[in-house]
Amino acid sequence: MKAILAGINLKKTADFDEKMEECRNLCQALGLEVVLTISQTANSLDPNTGFRKGKLEELKVAITETKADEIVFMNSLSASTIYHLEDYLDIRVIDRTALILDIFSQRAHSKEALIQTEMARLKYNLPKMLRDDGDSDRMRGGVNNRGAGENRVEIISRQMERRIGELKKELDSLKDRREEQGRKRNRSNKKKVALVGYTNAGKSSLMNRLLLENDRTEKSVYAKDQLFATLDTAVRNISYKNYDFLLFDTVGFVSDLPHELIEAFSSTLEAVKEADLLLHVLDCSNSNYENQREITLSTLKRIGADEIPILEVYNKCDLMKDNKPEGLLISCLENIGIDMLLQETVSLLYPRDCQKQVLIPYQKLYLLDRYASFLDFSLIEHLEEGTLYEVAGAEKDLLSLCNNL
Repeated sequence: MKAILAGINLKKTADFDEKMEECRNLCQALGLEVVLTISQTANSLDPNTGFRKGKLEELKVAITETKADEIVFMNSLSASTIYHLEDYLDIRVIDRTALILDIFSQRAHSKEALIQTEMARLKYNLPKMLRDDGDSDRMRGGVNNRGAGENRVEIISRQMERRIGELKKELDSLKDRREEQGRKRNRSNKKKVALVGYTNAGKSSLMNRLLLENDRTEKSVYAKDQLFATLDTAVRNISYKNYDFLLFDTVGFVSDLPHELIEAFSSTLEAVKEADLLLHVLDCSNSNYENQREITLSTLKRIGADEIPILEVYNKCDLMKDNKPEGLLISCLENIGIDMLLQETVSLLYPRDCQKQVLIPYQKLYLLDRYASFLDFSLIEHLEEGTLYEVAGAEKDLLSLCNNL
């Protein structure tokens, strides 16, 4: 399908070109061919049509010349604005939020992703559907039928709200199941690491590379060079030397991630908020990676995960020749820097900054296995009441051990 990409540069926003390019990439991810880009600089959106009159006429001519199938606006538009644009241009019009929702609908495969995407779409479409139905009723019935039109709108609203409620219950049920799985993981005391970053930065590829290092390729996750290839949170166990941790692959971010998606995917994003460490994966071969870095940090703050320790990982360093960033450079494809990444991850997860002697009663020696992956135990002597160890590790882990004695 052919699409015209339209954008309104409000008050000469500095990153307008970058956002337009991002939207173009989103169009390509959905399989749309962008045949023309048209933009306008203005202090505000026209409340009825977004574009001002002159640019609107230019857009109408362009539709005929390019034989476009739809218009994609980089900006977020109100239901009223989309309604007027479609009526005037006689073509489907979607904004950036609808575009991302379309991509999510195409990518969703698991039950949870399907429910989350449907719920987000219902919340987004509700104002437009109510307006369309209310207007059509009033057009059919005239002024005297106004009450009937309003009643019909109320019925549609109630039906959609009921469906949203049903979906939320299903999500809550899936969330309860995930929380139970999480409680089992917590009993193992394994540290949790979440992969975060801009969409298509290589998070899933990094998980697969780490699984390959662990000889666990049968547990690999879906990875493809496309935006939003991953919508579901995958968790895998990663081992390095004597240390284990749980690695979570999560949905990628884009600028101004629609609030409907943030809300619908809140349960999925819990893995990010509960992590002990975030691996922020950046595609350093992308000339816009610094802006994508800020987008990820902004999104983490938005979901309440901005105070979790972060290790920044610059992926695809093999594709860069000059101006390589300072930091941890890796290549999932060429297996560059992976061992260094694992060393740094383990040192951050399991610091050895505290040391004390601990007497472990014989009936609680099973705690050695529970804490062996992140505390170092050195035998001092066997006593009548238990075994005395010199224990080294993070202060909070030592405190956890002592609380369980």
